[in-house]
Amino acid sequence: MSKKRIDHNSIVNQEIKGKFVAREVKACFSYEMEAILRAGQEGQSDKEYPLPSYEDIVNLYDDKCPECGEVLGSTKDQNEKGIKCPYCKERFDESEQEAKEIYEWWIVTEWLAKKLQDKGEVILDWGNNFYWGRTCTGQAILLDGVISEICEEMEILEGQKYDWSK
Repeated sequence: MSKKRIDHNSIVNQEIKGKFVAREVKACFSYEMEAILRAGQEGQSDKEYPLPSYEDIVNLYDDKCPECGEVLGSTKDQNEKGIKCPYCKERFDESEQEAKEIYEWWIVTEWLAKKLQDKGEVILDWGNNFYWGRTCTGQAILLDGVISEICEEMEILEGQKYDWSK
């Protein structure tokens, strides 16, 4: 049985994804997060209330080999340090990987943070909030491919089992 193709960006599905984003994405936090991360890197953190640093961010680095540029899968060798590229066979440390460019920071629900993290999105769990480091900009969040994937997996798009348009 072939899977029905879904138009993620039909008018109805954009309305559904808009409702989803309104429920799961709380506020833009870009300016504040950049200042917080900068202060944390500069050692301005308090021991009782520590600021986050870039080391606390999950999925910050691309899974690409710095030597050959190929996208890597699960490449950690339990018996040896570092990562071994299955393509060019070079071994390198995680610190040699290129960090993703974060254009915006958004406060999101814990549920959405976990879904985004599972899909390789940049996430920071700090304080009482979860922050999504969005690696694209210039379009509404509801148009992001990862949001479409999550909504489709939830089966809330038009014609799906839990269609939110009804």
